[in-house]
Amino acid sequence: MAEVFKNAYLDVPNSETDFYTCPAAKVAIVLTLRMTNVDGTNAATIDAKVLDSDTSTNSMIASTINVPADSTLELAGASKIVLEAQDKIKLTASAASDIEAFASILEIDL
Repeated sequence: MAEVFKNAYLDVPNSETDFYTCPAAKVAIVLTLRMTNVDGTNAATIDAKVLDSDTSTNSMIASTINVPADSTLELAGASKIVLEAQDKIKLTASAASDIEAFASILEIDL
């Protein structure tokens, strides 16, 4: 069983966008899911959800959570997010390019 650490980055747009997709034949553990507001003046909000590929249902991680200007918000917190093969994390910001997303992920072969 192989384990690989990955990072994912995105300047989050104001339309729903796939941020990370767990590869086929793997399980992924999201160790950190950090949103940083790089706008020096304005707050922005973030929506984050997991799409379960088995049932095609979404589960919200964050819904219109405020990220103040020049600050960072950790969405995974003290918990971790486990994704099965082909599950996705989707992100939407209230203002295009105000929010930068970063994730550290452990991928494990099945």
